[in-house]
Amino acid sequence: MVNQQGWIKLHRQILEWEWYSDNNCFRLFLHLLLKANHKEKRFKGIELKVGSIVTSRDLLASETGLSSQQIRTALNKLISTNEITSVTSSQGTIIQIVSYEKYQVSTNEITNEQPTSNQRVTTNKNVNKEKNNKEKNIYRQFKHLSLTLDEFEKLKVNYTKEQIDLILDSIENYAQNKKYNSLYLTSLNWLKEKYPKQKETDVNPPEYYKFKQMGIIK
Repeated sequence: MVNQQGWIKLHRQILEWEWYSDNNCFRLFLHLLLKANHKEKRFKGIELKVGSIVTSRDLLASETGLSSQQIRTALNKLISTNEITSVTSSQGTIIQIVSYEKYQVSTNEITNEQPTSNQRVTTNKNVNKEKNNKEKNIYRQFKHLSLTLDEFEKLKVNYTKEQIDLILDSIENYAQNKKYNSLYLTSLNWLKEKYPKQKETDVNPPEYYKFKQMGIIK
Protein backbone atom coordinates (compact mmCIF):
# COMPACT_ATOMS: atom_id res chain seq x y z
CA MET A 1 0.00 0.00 0.00
CA VAL A 2 1.31 3.47 -0.91
CA ASN A 3 2.34 5.68 2.01
CA GLN A 4 -0.11 8.59 1.85
CA GLN A 5 1.36 10.56 4.74
CA GLY A 6 3.11 13.88 4.18
CA TRP A 7 2.49 16.94 2.05
CA ILE A 8 3.55 18.74 -1.08
CA LYS A 9 3.04 22.46 -1.66
CA LEU A 10 1.79 24.23 -4.77
CA HIS A 11 2.13 27.96 -5.35
CA ARG A 12 -0.67 29.78 -7.18
CA GLN A 13 1.91 30.59 -9.84
CA ILE A 14 1.30 27.10 -11.19
CA LEU A 15 -1.81 28.63 -12.79
CA GLU A 16 0.58 30.33 -15.22
CA TRP A 17 2.61 27.17 -15.87
CA GLU A 18 2.73 26.37 -19.59
CA TRP A 19 1.36 22.84 -19.09
CA TYR A 20 -1.38 23.80 -16.63
CA SER A 21 -4.10 23.74 -19.30
CA ASP A 22 -2.83 20.43 -20.70
CA ASN A 23 -4.97 18.03 -18.68
CA ASN A 24 -2.81 14.98 -19.30
CA CYS A 25 0.45 16.79 -18.55
CA PHE A 26 -0.85 18.40 -15.40
CA ARG A 27 -2.44 15.17 -14.14
CA LEU A 28 0.76 13.21 -14.72
CA PHE A 29 3.04 15.86 -13.19
CA LEU A 30 0.88 16.17 -10.07
CA HIS A 31 0.84 12.37 -9.79
CA LEU A 32 4.65 12.28 -10.00
CA LEU A 33 4.92 14.97 -7.32
CA LEU A 34 2.74 12.94 -4.98
CA LYS A 35 4.60 9.69 -5.67
CA ALA A 36 8.18 11.05 -5.60
CA ASN A 37 10.56 10.21 -2.75
CA HIS A 38 10.74 13.01 -0.19
CA LYS A 39 14.08 11.67 1.05
CA GLU A 40 16.92 9.59 -0.35
CA LYS A 41 16.45 5.81 -0.34
CA ARG A 42 17.71 2.60 -1.90
CA PHE A 43 15.60 0.44 -4.18
CA LYS A 44 16.92 -2.93 -5.40
CA GLY A 45 20.51 -1.72 -5.35
CA ILE A 46 19.72 1.70 -6.84
CA GLU A 47 20.31 4.97 -4.97
CA LEU A 48 17.22 7.10 -5.44
CA LYS A 49 17.52 10.85 -4.94
CA VAL A 50 14.94 13.13 -3.37
CA GLY A 51 12.21 13.85 -5.90
CA SER A 52 12.68 10.63 -7.89
CA ILE A 53 10.41 7.69 -8.62
CA VAL A 54 10.95 4.25 -10.17
CA THR A 55 8.03 3.39 -12.43
CA SER A 56 7.00 2.49 -15.99
CA ARG A 57 4.65 3.87 -18.61
CA ASP A 58 2.21 1.01 -18.12
CA LEU A 59 2.19 1.51 -14.35
CA LEU A 60 1.68 5.27 -14.71
CA ALA A 61 -1.15 4.61 -17.14
CA SER A 62 -2.79 2.26 -14.64
CA GLU A 63 -2.39 4.73 -11.76
CA THR A 64 -3.58 7.85 -13.61
CA GLY A 65 -6.22 6.40 -15.93
CA LEU A 66 -4.37 7.73 -18.98
CA SER A 67 -3.40 5.57 -21.94
CA SER A 68 0.21 4.49 -22.51
CA GLN A 69 0.39 6.81 -25.53
CA GLN A 70 -0.92 9.73 -23.47
CA ILE A 71 1.68 8.97 -20.81
CA ARG A 72 4.44 8.86 -23.44
CA THR A 73 3.34 12.20 -24.92
CA ALA A 74 3.02 13.89 -21.51
CA LEU A 75 6.42 12.61 -20.38
CA ASN A 76 8.05 13.94 -23.55
CA LYS A 77 6.48 17.37 -22.99
CA LEU A 78 7.66 17.51 -19.37
CA ILE A 79 11.15 16.42 -20.42
CA SER A 80 11.27 19.03 -23.21
CA THR A 81 10.79 21.88 -20.71
CA ASN A 82 13.12 20.34 -18.12
CA GLU A 83 10.40 19.66 -15.57
CA ILE A 84 11.63 16.07 -15.26
CA THR A 85 14.41 13.77 -16.45
CA SER A 86 13.91 10.12 -17.34
CA VAL A 87 16.49 7.33 -17.29
CA THR A 88 15.84 3.69 -18.13
CA SER A 89 17.38 1.11 -15.80
CA SER A 90 17.14 -2.63 -15.24
CA GLN A 91 14.67 -1.93 -12.42
CA GLY A 92 12.41 0.35 -14.44
CA THR A 93 12.26 3.97 -15.53
CA ILE A 94 13.73 6.43 -13.03
CA ILE A 95 11.97 9.78 -13.27
CA GLN A 96 13.53 12.74 -11.45
CA ILE A 97 11.55 15.93 -10.80
CA VAL A 98 14.14 18.63 -11.51
CA SER A 99 12.91 21.30 -9.07
CA TYR A 100 11.28 19.03 -6.50
CA GLU A 101 12.52 21.14 -3.58
CA LYS A 102 10.06 23.87 -4.62
CA TYR A 103 7.16 21.51 -3.99
CA GLN A 104 8.42 19.77 -0.86
CA VAL A 105 7.15 20.86 2.56
CA SER A 106 10.02 21.12 5.03
CA THR A 107 9.59 19.42 8.40
CA ASN A 108 9.55 22.68 10.33
CA GLU A 109 6.66 24.20 8.40
CA ILE A 110 3.40 24.67 10.27
CA THR A 111 0.47 22.61 8.97
CA ASN A 112 -3.22 22.86 9.71
CA GLU A 113 -3.03 19.62 11.69
CA GLN A 114 -0.70 21.13 14.30
CA PRO A 115 -2.08 22.57 17.56
CA THR A 116 -3.92 25.86 17.35
CA SER A 117 -1.49 27.35 19.86
CA ASN A 118 1.41 26.68 17.49
CA GLN A 119 -0.50 28.30 14.64
CA ARG A 120 -1.23 31.31 16.85
CA VAL A 121 2.48 31.66 17.69
CA THR A 122 3.35 31.51 14.00
CA THR A 123 0.67 34.08 13.15
CA ASN A 124 1.90 36.41 15.89
CA LYS A 125 5.46 36.10 14.60
CA ASN A 126 4.30 37.01 11.09
CA VAL A 127 2.35 40.00 12.41
CA ASN A 128 5.34 41.18 14.42
CA LYS A 129 7.59 40.71 11.40
CA GLU A 130 5.29 42.84 9.24
CA LYS A 131 5.13 45.46 12.00
CA ASN A 132 8.92 45.56 12.31
CA ASN A 133 9.28 45.81 8.54
CA LYS A 134 6.94 48.81 8.42
CA GLU A 135 8.89 50.49 11.19
CA LYS A 136 12.05 49.93 9.15
CA ASN A 137 10.33 51.25 6.00
CA ILE A 138 10.52 47.79 4.40
CA TYR A 139 7.69 46.33 2.32
CA ARG A 140 9.23 42.97 1.51
CA GLN A 141 12.49 41.27 2.50
CA PHE A 142 14.08 37.89 1.82
CA LYS A 143 17.66 36.69 1.92
CA HIS A 144 19.93 39.62 1.02
CA LEU A 145 17.25 41.58 -0.87
CA SER A 146 14.70 44.08 0.39
CA LEU A 147 12.13 46.47 -1.07
CA THR A 148 11.34 49.62 0.89
CA LEU A 149 7.86 51.05 1.24
CA ASP A 150 8.97 54.07 -0.79
CA GLU A 151 10.20 51.82 -3.61
CA PHE A 152 6.95 49.87 -3.44
CA GLU A 153 4.99 53.10 -3.89
CA LYS A 154 7.11 53.92 -6.95
CA LEU A 155 6.23 50.56 -8.48
CA LYS A 156 2.55 51.12 -7.70
CA VAL A 157 2.54 54.14 -10.01
CA ASN A 158 2.36 51.79 -13.00
CA TYR A 159 1.49 48.38 -11.53
CA THR A 160 -1.06 46.94 -9.14
CA LYS A 161 -0.23 45.49 -5.74
CA GLU A 162 -1.22 42.03 -6.98
CA GLN A 163 1.16 42.28 -9.94
CA ILE A 164 4.00 43.47 -7.72
CA ASP A 165 3.44 40.74 -5.13
CA LEU A 166 3.38 38.10 -7.87
CA ILE A 167 6.71 39.32 -9.25
CA LEU A 168 8.23 39.46 -5.76
CA ASP A 169 7.15 35.85 -5.17
CA SER A 170 8.74 34.86 -8.48
CA ILE A 171 12.02 36.54 -7.59
CA GLU A 172 12.05 34.95 -4.14
CA ASN A 173 11.54 31.50 -5.66
CA TYR A 174 14.09 32.10 -8.42
CA ALA A 175 17.07 29.85 -7.73
CA GLN A 176 19.61 32.40 -9.00
CA ASN A 177 18.30 35.46 -7.15
CA LYS A 178 21.61 35.71 -5.29
CA LYS A 179 23.09 37.49 -8.30
CA TYR A 180 20.71 40.45 -7.86
CA ASN A 181 21.78 43.48 -5.84
CA SER A 182 18.63 45.60 -5.98
CA LEU A 183 15.16 44.14 -5.41
CA TYR A 184 13.59 47.36 -6.67
CA LEU A 185 15.42 47.40 -10.01
CA THR A 186 14.96 43.65 -10.47
CA SER A 187 11.23 43.93 -9.73
CA LEU A 188 10.91 46.86 -12.13
CA ASN A 189 12.64 44.95 -14.93
CA TRP A 190 10.56 41.82 -14.34
CA LEU A 191 7.35 43.86 -14.24
CA LYS A 192 8.23 45.59 -17.51
CA GLU A 193 8.90 42.22 -19.12
CA LYS A 194 5.74 40.54 -17.82
CA TYR A 195 3.41 43.53 -18.30
CA PRO A 196 4.91 45.38 -21.30
CA LYS A 197 1.65 47.07 -22.27
CA GLN A 198 1.01 48.63 -18.85
CA LYS A 199 -0.09 52.23 -19.25
CA GLU A 200 1.56 54.87 -17.16
CA THR A 201 -0.62 56.22 -14.38
CA ASP A 202 -1.59 59.86 -14.66
CA VAL A 203 0.30 61.67 -11.89
CA ASN A 204 -1.92 64.76 -12.06
CA PRO A 205 -4.60 64.98 -9.35
CA PRO A 206 -8.27 65.39 -10.40
CA GLU A 207 -8.22 69.06 -9.32
CA TYR A 208 -5.60 69.78 -11.97
CA TYR A 209 -8.06 69.18 -14.83
CA LYS A 210 -10.84 71.07 -13.06
CA PHE A 211 -8.65 74.15 -12.61
CA LYS A 212 -7.30 73.81 -16.13
CA GLN A 213 -10.85 73.77 -17.52
CA MET A 214 -11.66 76.91 -15.51
CA GLY A 215 -8.63 78.63 -16.97
CA ILE A 216 -6.83 78.88 -13.64
CA ILE A 217 -4.05 76.62 -14.91
CA LYS A 218 -2.69 77.07 -18.42
